[in-house]
Amino acid sequence: MHVRTVVAVAVTMAVAALSGCSGSPQDMSMGVREAQSAVGSATLALTSSRDGDTTSSFAETMVDEAGTRMTAASKQASAFKPTDGRTAAQLEAVTKALGDADTAIRHASEALSGYPGAPSVGAALDELRTSSDDLARLATKLEPPR
Repeated sequence: MHVRTVVAVAVTMAVAALSGCSGSPQDMSMGVREAQSAVGSATLALTSSRDGDTTSSFAETMVDEAGTRMTAASKQASAFKPTDGRTAAQLEAVTKALGDADTAIRHASEALSGYPGAPSVGAALDELRTSSDDLARLATKLEPPR
């Protein structure tokens, strides 16, 4: 009887460890919500800089922080390993949306730098708005975060 208890506990711990590695659908949702926040921060930084409400160095710092948060969002979302076709399709949509958001934030950083060939602030803001809309639509389709 004691051996069965030990085996049951060991199996339970192994299942918990394995399921912890595979994440949950909520990880995708958390990643999308973090990306939404990062895109919002980059949008605020770009708008504030364009309107003269903040210094360019502060705006660049805000956009750099948004980029760091995008990395965290991608890691959060990629912790989930799909187990069926539906969640695999969701993860594919999340991966694309996060990639687009990351690109939009990178373009925001380039727009602030103002070097030749960089996107304009207006173009970067348009890209951020599009990314924000895409993330918002995706967030409504995913399992709510914990």
